[in-house]
Amino acid sequence: MKKIFYLRTYYQIIFALQMVNTICKDDEVVFLISDDSNGSKRVAEKIQSIGIVKKVIWIKTKRLTYEKNLFEKISDSISIALLETNRYENVLRPILNIGFDEFIFFNFGVDTIAFYNLFVKRNPDIKVSRIEEGILSYGIEIGYGQGKIVDLSYYVRKLLHRKNIIDNFYNFYCYYPVIYKGNLQSVQIPRISVNSKTARILGKIFRPDTSGYTQKYIFFTSVYDFEGGEPIGEYELVLKVANLVGKDNLLIKIHPRDLRTIYSDNGFNVDKNSLIPWEAIQLSSDFSDKVFLTINSGSVLSGSTMSEKPVKTFYMYKLCNIKENRSCQKNAQDIEALLCKSSMKEVFRNVKIAEKIEDIL
Repeated sequence: MKKIFYLRTYYQIIFALQMVNTICKDDEVVFLISDDSNGSKRVAEKIQSIGIVKKVIWIKTKRLTYEKNLFEKISDSISIALLETNRYENVLRPILNIGFDEFIFFNFGVDTIAFYNLFVKRNPDIKVSRIEEGILSYGIEIGYGQGKIVDLSYYVRKLLHRKNIIDNFYNFYCYYPVIYKGNLQSVQIPRISVNSKTARILGKIFRPDTSGYTQKYIFFTSVYDFEGGEPIGEYELVLKVANLVGKDNLLIKIHPRDLRTIYSDNGFNVDKNSLIPWEAIQLSSDFSDKVFLTINSGSVLSGSTMSEKPVKTFYMYKLCNIKENRSCQKNAQDIEALLCKSSMKEVFRNVKIAEKIEDIL
């Protein structure tokens, strides 16, 4: 089978690598890796040099999708809906002669449809599948209302009796099919062990230095002191944690969008691996003797759900004032609903919601 992945985040890259090393190990695979994440070009080059897949193409997705001029917007509206070619063909030229059997991705937008329209021309029977983007992504479905060009393409191609991407979804690849309730056929991917081939490859790609994780407690900060509504008092909570467990026994993992220096300015130990995805760090070492703390970080769950070795984790949103921050409220509700699922009790046996700060001891 010939399969092509369109990968927009580091989580998706890690997930796709695990697929290549397990259920897709006998397939011919191509990766399209976007420039959405910092350092993605170097990662794409490293994967290509390792030789685990047939071809890796690094795509300037920001330029293709977010920075379009008026002419390009008009061109997309016409070509993606009506024509059998479009401007995205230039990006895919090195691999367009391959008749792919399956197109796999998570994010859905104009670029995804443009790629599909080119692939289906080469192979009318190509299947379309999605991968998970962390356990909180299982309920995200694809449908109409994804943008004017997306909707226009769907209706015009339907009138012209051409195949549409929305009508040709097949599999949903995930770690936990038991909690997927969508319309696709769920396919389970084995979790990643610390000594697995995927973990070793991640070590070569990202080269995380795990020798610095000597503190027992690791606090994963969120964005909710500066995004989503009123500040929730996360920094004040970290101060209380430090007073309880000791500042020298606490490491702060800063959120990628947090450009503040409030923690380093006040003498906290701050993780130096800021540009390396946490999932790659966790899968490169054994953190089973640590305690993870967070308000509602999804990456904490992602690392643990990927890994065969769960880590004691405490969600601490109940110890903050989230009433005036709707984004934080919604995230907390989703996490609480997930942790309450009877089918996930065993998976999240080490994950708790702290009712008081002493619970973390």
